[in-house]
This record gives sequence, structure tokens and C-alpha cells, in this order.
Amino acid sequence: MNHSELAKKIVEQIGGESNITRAWHCVTRLRFHVKDEQKVNLTGIKEISDVMGAQFQNGQLQIIIGNKVADVFKEIEAIVGLQNKEQSVDKNENKKGMASRFLDMISGVFSPVIPAIAGAGMMKGFLALLQVTGWISQDSDAFQVLTIISNAAFYFLPFLLAISAAKRFNVSEYLAVAISGALLYPTITAGVTGGESGLDFLGMPIPFIDYSATVIPVILMVWILSYVYQWINRIIPNALRIVLTPTLVFMIMIPFALIVAGPIGFIIGDYVGIGVGWLYEYGGVMAGIIVGGLLPLFIVTGMHYGFAPLILQNMSKSGFDPFILPLNIVNSLSQAGAAFAVSLKTKNKKFKSIAVSSGISALLGVTEPAIFGVSLKLRRPLYATMISSAISGGFAMYFGIKCFGFVAQGLEAFPVYIDPADSMNLVYTGISVFIAFVLGFIFTVILGFEDVPSDDDTITDHAETEESTEINTISEGSFPIGNPLKGTHIPLNELTDKTFSEEVLGTTVAIQPTENLLVSPFDGRVVMLYPTKHAIGLKSDTGVEILIHIGLETVNLDGEHFEIKVTQGEVVKKGQELITFDRKAITDKGYNMVTLIIVTNNDQFTKVDRKSFDAHQAINKEETILTTIK
Repeated sequence: MNHSELAKKIVEQIGGESNITRAWHCVTRLRFHVKDEQKVNLTGIKEISDVMGAQFQNGQLQIIIGNKVADVFKEIEAIVGLQNKEQSVDKNENKKGMASRFLDMISGVFSPVIPAIAGAGMMKGFLALLQVTGWISQDSDAFQVLTIISNAAFYFLPFLLAISAAKRFNVSEYLAVAISGALLYPTITAGVTGGESGLDFLGMPIPFIDYSATVIPVILMVWILSYVYQWINRIIPNALRIVLTPTLVFMIMIPFALIVAGPIGFIIGDYVGIGVGWLYEYGGVMAGIIVGGLLPLFIVTGMHYGFAPLILQNMSKSGFDPFILPLNIVNSLSQAGAAFAVSLKTKNKKFKSIAVSSGISALLGVTEPAIFGVSLKLRRPLYATMISSAISGGFAMYFGIKCFGFVAQGLEAFPVYIDPADSMNLVYTGISVFIAFVLGFIFTVILGFEDVPSDDDTITDHAETEESTEINTISEGSFPIGNPLKGTHIPLNELTDKTFSEEVLGTTVAIQPTENLLVSPFDGRVVMLYPTKHAIGLKSDTGVEILIHIGLETVNLDGEHFEIKVTQGEVVKKGQELITFDRKAITDKGYNMVTLIIVTNNDQFTKVDRKSFDAHQAINKEETILTTIK
């Protein structure tokens, strides 16, 4: 599927361009704010070819694409018209918790600037390599030029963050950059260099502080700017806004930035750095074990973006990061080792290909494909990577590894671990990542996993076991399918989900349950179990395949109020218990409990008859509702 086609399908399943209020992307995920989450067909998104996973997390819709996410985003941007669309905070923003909003803000501000600081960070690594090998002299003009190249993005990071934060807070980027320019104005920088204390402005002190590579002061300043700008714009007549609004904004915000926001933000950042330094110094190996072990979960939830300010704070203060980035590189290699172990053990050819490509991606520091495409699907490889990351993270902290560049933490990041003052830093990095890769591989082999069936070409978002026997032929004659749960018949035209009402997946019967039990409608085998427990796939001994979907949008409950009574691949008899659920608890949360029974291999039958029922007619359990005719 090309990028344009993929983008169109994603936007369609989100509920159309009108349902999107904001969109951006990180290294592997498309991220959206939507007006109405109920309009988002999460299952439909997951079923799109080239989509590796989808979830609502921290108030965001996150769609995992992989390495081509930037290209897909460009197509989505063209479809939705994000450049011209007002990107105001959606109405649901205030319903999110404080932590969710903070993480959302951090990812929204830092994601766009990562390419610039990653490129500069890699240049720092190459420059260190040239120094260590003696290929360049610090006194040469070439060294000075390369230093400019590697430092420019970091030195002027306040400008980059000002642009990104302005877009995030919906205020003029030009005003934000102009105000940030005051922090790096020659008077300030010269005062810092000369060791002067500062200036006096109307009795208020302006301290000379080095704001190059600073993070928190800029974000704080632009956030305040968004409110000040709106307030001034409201009180200024339309005819005078083009001149008076920016003038008043500058008169208020630049002194505020130099006197209040800058110093406070700098102090906050300083104490954050002190806190991380304390954890590193006194937590040592244990800190590496704990944070390293939890890092895969941080990535799953998107919480790892909260580390960006800490990394940059360390970089600006010490010139290196001794904590977060070293733990990231061992996590990447742990993920790679687990993915390659899965590729070796799985018997599914397509999944083997996915595991190999995900493993290669993890080797290069992009772990989301391995996490969402392999580890999280199969569960146990995720546990293996957490154990491996914890152990190798402990080693990284024991060796005292330092990272001198903010780049993707894979094998290509080795140059930024070159320390001209300590040649062993690179050696210890190599040892740590070797340990991480080997342990990730070994623990995955030891823990094992339930394999994806070899005949499953769609690789849907669930862990499955391989069937010991497979039914490849359809029996001649007719075959009755019983009602799997007691309830009342719901006409399809009453369903709000067109996927079911228009029978897109196959011939469908809708039942509103009056009991909390789902049973098998025939003798057969369990061929599909979803981790969210709201749906099950069955195949009869005669070759009929059905999907039973309990409730509408109940996938969002993530398994809550459902209990699975069978296992993947288990042989079942008609009337055997499959799933129990709590109807009251589910409906109390606003979900419709209507259950769909769908024949998914219609094309293999001459006809699939649906028994005629009146609207809301009571139907007993195991009563025939469908009949397939060969």
C-alpha cells in the first residue's frame, strides 16, 4: 500500500478529517487529538495493512506505523489540511489528568525538533571520533567549522523549541522566536562570558544566565505568551492589532522572560538536573536496574518523551548524559535480541519477516516496531526484554557510561559514546549492549511464547497458538449454527456501526444478551482469541468460520468485565462455556452490549441463510440462527 492510500484509509477510520483536531508524529507513531473518540474505529485501524498497532493513550490516538511514519504523515497533512486548520485544544483536553496533559505537551513540543538535535548529536560523535583517531587538530579551522555544525542546533535550541511550543500552544511562532531571542541577545551572552551579575530594569534585577540549549525557560515562556497574546488581542481594536498587539506583547513578555520565566525555568531545570544526578550518583546500579527494566513500558505508554527535558538538561550542564540515553541503547539491543529470537522460533513465515525487520529497526534505535509488532503481541518477549534491559541497565550504570549526543540509541550511536578523555567509555558501551542483546535473545528463548498460527496472513493484534490440526475443506450439505447466548434479536438496521449493519465482514446476526454467558454454537475449535477478551473466532468441524463480537466498542475496556473460559486452539463442544461478562458493569460505562455473530467465510458457501426473527424477539441459547449451505 502506498503512503497516500494508507493515509486515506487511516483518516477514514478515524472518523474523517472533521474528527481530527490536531495531528503530529514521533519516530514511529502518528498521534492525533480527535473530537469524538466514539467515531474512531480502532479495530478497523488495526486491520489496515502496514498499521502495526493502534491505541488510545494519555488522551491521544496513537497509530504505530514504523520507519515510514514521516512520509505517511505528509499525506495525512495534505488530506486534513492541518497547515490551514485551527489547531486549538480540543474540548476533551481538560478532561485529561495532569500527568496525561504534561506528557502530551512534552511529546507535542519535542517530537518536531528531534531530527535537528539528532543530526547535531551524531555530528558530535563523529567529531569525537576524529579527535580520538588524531585525524583532526583542535587548533585547525576544520575543527572549528565542525564544532559549529555540531553545536548550532543545541546552542539555538531555544529558537527550535519556541517554534514547536508556539504551534503546540497555538500562538504566533514569530513572536515566540523574537521573545526567545532576548534570552540569547549579545548583551546577555557577553555578560555571562564576562562574569557580570546582571542588569537593573526599573528596580527589578535581570540576571545574566546562559540560556543556550535551555529547555524549561522557553516552554514556560511560550506557554505564558499564549495567554498574554489572547488577552491583549481581545482588548485592542481590530484596526490597531497589527501594530499594537505585538508591541504590547514585547513590552510585557520580554521583561517577563528575562526577569521571571527565564530565571525560574533555569532554576527548575537546574534542580531537575540535580535530581537526576542524585539518582545517578546514589541510585547507581539499582537506578539502572529499575529504570532500565521499566523503559519498555514507558515506551508503550509514550511516557519516555518525558525524559527529553532531563536529557537536554544534562547535555547543557555537563556536555553528556550519563543516565537516560545509556539505558535507552541497552533497551534497544534488548528489543533487537528478543525480536531475532522470535524470528528464529516462529513457524509463521510472515511473522518471521516482521520479527526480522523489527529486530533490525531496534538495532538502529527505533524500538516501537519490535515492541508493538512483536513483544507486546506475544507478551512473554516483552517480559524478556524488561529483564534484559534491567540487567544490562545495571551494567551500564556500574560502568558509568556517558553519552555525548542526543541521537537514536542504536548501533549507529556508538560514535557519540566516544569520550576523548576516557577511551574505555566506548568499550564499556560495547560490553553493555552485547549483554543486552544476548540476554534479550536468551530470555525470550527460555520464556517462550504462543506462536502466531502459520495460516494467519493478517497478523492481527493478538497472541495466538498454532493449531495442531487444520480444517481445509468445507463439508457438503447444510450446517446449522446455534445461538451462542440467550437474548433478543436486534435488526441490523438498528446498529450504528456500518461495519456490522452492512455486513462488511460477512452474514451477521445481532443479539442483545439477557444473560452473562457466551457458549459455543457448534462443535469445533477456538482459532482466535483477542487479548481484550471481547471477541472470539471459532471454526466448526465442518469448516464454518465465525466471529463473535460482544458489544460495540468494548475493545476500549481492554478486557475489563470479561473472563475467557477457553484457550487458543482448544477443541470445544456445542454449548461449552467460552466467555463470561458483566452486562451491568459494561452498560453502566456507556457501552452497547449488542453481540454480533458473523460468518466470515461466506464465499465458500452457495448460500448462508439467516433465520427470520421479529424485531426484539426472544431467542433461546443454542437455537439455530444461521444455516450454511454448500
